[in-house]
Amino acid sequence: MNMKLWLITGMVALAALAPIAQGAKKKTTSKTSLFEKRDKDMDKKERAERDFQRLRDVGLSIELPKKDESLTDDMDKLNEQVTLTDKQKTKLPEMRKLRDKLLERWDKFNRKKFTVMKAKLEALKSRRDMRACKAIVAQMQSMSRARATIVSSNERKFFTVLTPEQRGKWNAPVISQVLLDEFQSFELSDEQIKKIELAASTQAKRLAVPLGSEDPPAQVTGPIKKYVYTRILNAKQRKQYAIAKRREMADK
Repeated sequence: MNMKLWLITGMVALAALAPIAQGAKKKTTSKTSLFEKRDKDMDKKERAERDFQRLRDVGLSIELPKKDESLTDDMDKLNEQVTLTDKQKTKLPEMRKLRDKLLERWDKFNRKKFTVMKAKLEALKSRRDMRACKAIVAQMQSMSRARATIVSSNERKFFTVLTPEQRGKWNAPVISQVLLDEFQSFELSDEQIKKIELAASTQAKRLAVPLGSEDPPAQVTGPIKKYVYTRILNAKQRKQYAIAKRREMADK
């Protein structure tokens, strides 16, 4: 009888304590939820700050060139490299004058606006206005592309005045140098170097744009690098090249 009484008393006590324990659990869960929400809010704020700063930095890095590199910058050098005809010697400078007038007009109406927008972007440092930042950066990018299009479209026109043979003579040295820089360290033979220069010359004649002092884009160099790797390098060189590329990727 005493045992039954003891069990009943214990069960009653546990039943009485259950709501207290459940309430404590609710309080703990509530506190945890508050901490998680605070952390999420902090993460969201930090991400917004980071995204704003990155976008602003992109805008501040945009510059309008003070000088535009052109195939026609040095007519003597161009003539020496590709041997211009008398007609080409007359036509190219005339086309260059027209391009310069277009750029002069564009700069007159837009360069000051661009400077003002960059100043507004600088001022956003204290306001952190993401919407305004996006609008300003988008407008600056649009202006930069518009000006670059004037330059690039005219360079294409200049280049069409040349024959395929002349275009090859202009671009081949640039492509050859890129290829030699890429593969020279793998002990190329004289015969391989000649094959690379021939491949560069063949590729150069097909290009519709003149290559300048900057590195050619990947769409120009990618296919011919693959050709050199598969058709000109030997098995040992290909293995060495693959290892070097893996190391290069690992270091990034």
